[in-house]
Amino acid sequence: MDKNISILLGAGFSAPMGYPIGNELNKLLLISNKDNFGFHTIGSLVVNTDGSKPDFGYKTSCDIEFEFCFDLMHYFKDMSGKFDYEEFYDYILDEVKEDKGVKKIAEPYLNQTTTLSTLIHGLKKVYTQVVSYYLKDKDGNKYYDNLPYAMDYYYTGYSGIMKCISDFSENYIIDIHTLNHDLFFERFNNTDFLKGELSDGFEELGSPYYGKIDIQSRRYMVRLSQYTGDYNSKFRLYKLHGSLNYAPYYRTEKGVLIPETYIKTGYAVGHTEHYKEKMNDKGKLEYENSWINYHSDFLTGTTSKIDRYSEPLLFKKLFRLFKNNLKNAEKLIIIGYGAKDEEINKVIFENFDYKNKKSFIIDPYAGDKVKVFGGQINAKLITEQLDNINIKDFE
Repeated sequence: MDKNISILLGAGFSAPMGYPIGNELNKLLLISNKDNFGFHTIGSLVVNTDGSKPDFGYKTSCDIEFEFCFDLMHYFKDMSGKFDYEEFYDYILDEVKEDKGVKKIAEPYLNQTTTLSTLIHGLKKVYTQVVSYYLKDKDGNKYYDNLPYAMDYYYTGYSGIMKCISDFSENYIIDIHTLNHDLFFERFNNTDFLKGELSDGFEELGSPYYGKIDIQSRRYMVRLSQYTGDYNSKFRLYKLHGSLNYAPYYRTEKGVLIPETYIKTGYAVGHTEHYKEKMNDKGKLEYENSWINYHSDFLTGTTSKIDRYSEPLLFKKLFRLFKNNLKNAEKLIIIGYGAKDEEINKVIFENFDYKNKKSFIIDPYAGDKVKVFGGQINAKLITEQLDNINIKDFE
């Protein structure tokens, strides 16, 4: 039986690349007013190629819903004494419906075509897209699949830790579990560290799912990967909270939308432009459009995301694998995780043999919560920067 090492990545892993975390993201959301971007009539957030707001000559319903959402964010901040983007997400999913102060905030937006219930219903759609918009690195990158292969064991800010992961793979299967929604770790698949040996449970071959791309007035259909749950390489990636390029595919049966599987979308593929190749009643192939998606599917919120851990199409499967990997792990390495997710902590406590197996926490800025959690699992705290980590740190 192969020996395994389990790794857990938190937001601190992506921080050296300039991804906003914690208070940085909170601040960006609080200044994300109606002058930053607009919403297309199909419901998608849009920005001009030069970063300016598109001028459609009118406000779409989603523009109005976002302006309401923006006002609500500041109302929530004043009411709570602070603004936390995950707590606000929980609020708009549940408490906002019972909050009597919300109607006054909504009054400027109410008319014959827009009701309070419509505005509240649109909050999740627009808010999730705005959060997604800000999840990019310091250079504005979200996707990395256009970058060339990186030769040698060098990557600014990450050389040390990635060389260790590469070296460990000579004797272990490396199970990488991440709570991040960004696509940065996948970048390492096209480097000498991972050498193209990263699997994430999605397969393109044989997939009947497609995405439509519009580039310079040209339209293309490209095959998209579907989740199969097959992990057959040295390095195995499990995105426990979803990803900026994950989306459920909904098929239509007798006018009813039914979630069928998860697909992995690609650069420039709009979330309303997902299709499945299927046989129609006349025996001819056609494309069925899953038009209901407006944004990628990732988990946020403090309590609402925990409710989704048991969803059967993807997240329940990922957490089952997470638990099994922890049980089989010879070592546990935690990087940049603030120990604030009580359910993740519980999974580790209940499944990793921390009394007999070694664990390590890498965090140059470890707070009290991390230190307490580390003590509970007998972890060695490593306060070096990721670039300076070496294999001796894990002895």
